[in-house]
Amino acid sequence: MGTTSEPSGSSAAAAPAASSQPATSPTVAGPAGRNLNIQAGHVDVERNGTSKFSGQIQVRLDDGKLTANQANYDPANQTLSIAGKVTYTDPKLQVYGEDAKLDAANKAISFSSAGFELPEHTARGSGKQILVRKSGFMSLSDVNFTTCPINQVDWELLARKLTLDTQRGFGTARGVKLKFKGIPIFYAPYFTFPISDQRKSGFLTPRFADRDRSGLDIAVPYYLNLAPNYDLTLQPRYLSKRGVQLTSRFRYLLPNSRGQFAVEYLPHDSQTNQNRQYINLQHQTDFGKYWEVKTGIEDVSDPRYFEDLGNSLSVTSQTHLNRFLDVGYFAQQWSFSTRFQNYQTIDTLLAPADEPYERVPQMQFQGDWLGRLLDFKSTTELVDFQRNIGPTGWRFDSTQELSLRFARSGMYLTPAVALRQTNYRLDQATTNGDTSLSRTLPVASLDAGLKLERNGRRAGWLQTLEPRLLYVRIPYRDQSQLPVFDTTVPDFNLVQLFRKYRYVGPDRIGDTNQLSFGVTSRLIDTGGRERLSATLGQTRYLSAQRVTLPNQPVNDANASDYVAELGVSLTDKWDMDAAYQWNSTTSSTARSETRFEYRPKEDRLFGFDYRFRRNLLRQGDVALVWPVGQRWRVIGRYSYSLLERKPLEQFVGWEYESCCWRLRIVSRHFVSRRTGETDHSISVQLELKGLSQSIASPDELLDRGILGYRRFDGANPQ
Repeated sequence: MGTTSEPSGSSAAAAPAASSQPATSPTVAGPAGRNLNIQAGHVDVERNGTSKFSGQIQVRLDDGKLTANQANYDPANQTLSIAGKVTYTDPKLQVYGEDAKLDAANKAISFSSAGFELPEHTARGSGKQILVRKSGFMSLSDVNFTTCPINQVDWELLARKLTLDTQRGFGTARGVKLKFKGIPIFYAPYFTFPISDQRKSGFLTPRFADRDRSGLDIAVPYYLNLAPNYDLTLQPRYLSKRGVQLTSRFRYLLPNSRGQFAVEYLPHDSQTNQNRQYINLQHQTDFGKYWEVKTGIEDVSDPRYFEDLGNSLSVTSQTHLNRFLDVGYFAQQWSFSTRFQNYQTIDTLLAPADEPYERVPQMQFQGDWLGRLLDFKSTTELVDFQRNIGPTGWRFDSTQELSLRFARSGMYLTPAVALRQTNYRLDQATTNGDTSLSRTLPVASLDAGLKLERNGRRAGWLQTLEPRLLYVRIPYRDQSQLPVFDTTVPDFNLVQLFRKYRYVGPDRIGDTNQLSFGVTSRLIDTGGRERLSATLGQTRYLSAQRVTLPNQPVNDANASDYVAELGVSLTDKWDMDAAYQWNSTTSSTARSETRFEYRPKEDRLFGFDYRFRRNLLRQGDVALVWPVGQRWRVIGRYSYSLLERKPLEQFVGWEYESCCWRLRIVSRHFVSRRTGETDHSISVQLELKGLSQSIASPDELLDRGILGYRRFDGANPQ
């Protein structure tokens, strides 16, 4: 402890008689033969070996430094006694007070009635007794702790005993009383809290709410940092109208595996007189370079679990829970996977005949062997579909495609031919008495495109013009006897415009003789960012289409709807996206969507979204995150169905943030059941900075899936 460098003149430890001399860097005998480095303006050495230092004393202690005006060193006990003002500083800690004692043998400093600061975390406090040990460990008695400034102590933690480990980044308190605005709000015999950004076991920010369906709702999560690669969060939740619910989430990260397991359990719901629970397991394991296993299991005790206990429209609107097990092999040019999958249907309004099939199993093979000119793609699927009602059995579907790609700078031409073979082996015979069915179809296509570029009006900007044509020919086959396991009609958009197949799923392959055309123009700035993108396209049917799904009419139109998309971001403050679909037969709008986002600064946002689908959907959303004054911020969203003439979800939140605490109050009203019933809640969250985790950012309240919000804290969405 200290250094071994000697100053000019005699060592203070070796003086044989009393002496008095100025000293710039004397040393005294330290523990285990090591020297304790002391710098002082003056030193007196007594005959018994005691040294008295005065005048701007500095003592070096590993990474720390002790400063004082007067000190006495006792070589027998290896202690340095300091009288008057004393300060200790190291990279993570500062202690100041009156009188202290340095135990050189144990590398410990004790202070009486001292204060302390943690500079990296703007935390401070004081204690009747403070003991600083090596490696940044500090023990205190009769202490107060806060992250508030001296002239504005809005909250403080009072404790009988407190230990702070600045290296590991956490504090432990005993005999705790927490005051907010001078009012005691929390008592505990034992309490731990973080003093750094490192993960630490302890209580997270509690949540208080009042809901129409659940009553008073209080949740107090506790985080357990079990190891660097796994943790557990436990959350007791009190619902005054239902009982006490316990939720837990276990996360883990192993060398070749990762996942999480969540359980929610509410014993004897007072409203339904039943035990209610929810289980969610997500897991992935990689075996070597190519093999992978994934599983996802969700299960809920009853169909109305989310409607009764959920707190948002996105949660209560769930209709199915997915359960699957995947085993896959992924090489560079080909892959093989096997899936076992079923669903728990929680939509009580859904007829059994409309529930999804189980896949037990589903096996898929995909390969893509690309040469300089020739490309061969192979896709094969074998599935066993099972359900309590309707046709069941095996389906084999295989597509083998050969294509040529002629490409030059700014252009390409790709002719392709494919053979699609589908076979069924059913458990029950069809109306014709068949259990084995098959279908073979050739598919021919020609895909061509150009990319033209020119300089934009702004210096360094680039404008493109990208026309594209796709011709597809698939002959007609009667498919009315084939079952429909998982085939649907997709929404028509720009992606579907350049797909070769009209249906998603192989149970129906639409006959077609069609030509799709579209053109896209982009405006790209000097940094490579796309500032404007506009696309327009349509499909022309050169012959009538006869294949349909059951109970659907034949499409006798000679052209599809026009589809258009527009994206504008000419400045960094606002973005706009628009999509439009025009039915040329009825001369009417079939579908439209508009999204606008204005963000002048990182802490404020205004967003608007409108969605229209003829005879099905007319919805509008408005969202706002905006500061009101220096410390207040309003967070709100309003979602309204123009077709049903009623709001779907609305909430408004007020957030106040000071230097050391934050308060958020949110009022939410949303459709909580598929029958249209609503629920209302008011929730309160209080964060004491430096003592609890941060309150969720505003983007977690706003539906990013609809409005496409970015995170307010600068991080990427998770």
